[in-house]
Amino acid sequence: MANIVGCEVVSLESYYKSEHVKDFKYDDFSSLDLGLLSKNISDIRNCRRTKVPIFDLETGARSGFKELEVSEECGVVIFEGVYALHPDIRKSLNLWIAVVGGVHSHLLSRVQRDKSRVGCFMSQNEIMTTVFPMFQQYIEPHLVHAHLKIRNDFDPVLSPESSLFVLKSNKQVAYQDILRILDPTKICSSVQNFIDIYLRLPGIPANGQLTESDCIRVRICEGRFALLIREPIREGNYIIQPKVDFDISISTVAGLLNLGYQAVAYIEASAYIYQDGKILIEVDHLQDVPSPYIQIKGVNKEVVAAAGSTLKLDGSYTTKSYLQIVLERLPALERSSSGIHSQQAARLQELVEYIQSQGSSSSSESSPSREISPLDGVIEDMQSRIKRLERWQMINTVLWTFFMSAFVGYSLYQRKRQ
Repeated sequence: MANIVGCEVVSLESYYKSEHVKDFKYDDFSSLDLGLLSKNISDIRNCRRTKVPIFDLETGARSGFKELEVSEECGVVIFEGVYALHPDIRKSLNLWIAVVGGVHSHLLSRVQRDKSRVGCFMSQNEIMTTVFPMFQQYIEPHLVHAHLKIRNDFDPVLSPESSLFVLKSNKQVAYQDILRILDPTKICSSVQNFIDIYLRLPGIPANGQLTESDCIRVRICEGRFALLIREPIREGNYIIQPKVDFDISISTVAGLLNLGYQAVAYIEASAYIYQDGKILIEVDHLQDVPSPYIQIKGVNKEVVAAAGSTLKLDGSYTTKSYLQIVLERLPALERSSSGIHSQQAARLQELVEYIQSQGSSSSSESSPSREISPLDGVIEDMQSRIKRLERWQMINTVLWTFFMSAFVGYSLYQRKRQ
């Protein structure tokens, strides 16, 4: 939201009192410095500069202050935290937003994360018997007062159960060797040609090397579009890949571009996939990369490791993403001010123009043709634009909700593994 609106975000976690944190009283509302918070909100509402605290969760102490001033162009500040809708806080705020539904695991993952940062690990049982009841008593009742409630049925607790262990290497492997480690009675194969387009979120600066965390990834495969949310966890040679993919229309992609998302990179590849139900082996041929990469994927870590050893891949693994691999081959000096490499600029522009043209036509192809006056045409065009903007705004809200839920789920998954 801050990237789109262009505003500051103040986290209520910054207002913890050091003496309460040392006693691990994270879930006590009185652990917040409400006096300082009220002063900061009052200063902001009266267009005065104010100093908001900086809290270091690793040391469990306040490390300083930073000066905050609301820009005249924006006029918005977001206060974020589990107690943001508490009566003592929300009375000073203008718009109250709550994400409701699911299993409230966004709260559980946050508490687990915070506890482990200061060296106190909480088991899932402790959370369910202590933290969750406090959530039900002191936080959940206030969510009903939100002006805007975003319904979230995505369950980030369950999604990691389908995560894959991945080993990736660019060592050459013979086709016959791949077939030998798969069950011949269950083996099946397929070929996919795809293009991954990376869209940078609005408000992300273009300085430095482009990373996947700055972008969302849209895949074009066999004429279909899909949004890929994959925040991998790297553990030694393994890429632990919780993944959420869902199909979207080309109009949705065009809407994202019109909302300010910028296409900054792309990857074209052909994937040769072999699987037998227990393990999946993918040989990826990336455009402009001389040698193919092989990925071994499976839900059982030991099976994946054994397959890699049988293929003699030990010692050749990499955890780099394909975006890193492709961008590292492009000269850094040929990057434009927007972060786009000159070698990719023309193809990116071609892809963007295709998406925008097809997205516009698909949204209007069902409109009947009739004779209209010039004034009617202007009015209809304006009405059409307003409807598209409303759809894009709704789509963007849904996507952001989904992203935040998924990322919180990945955080919980990582802590559970640790």
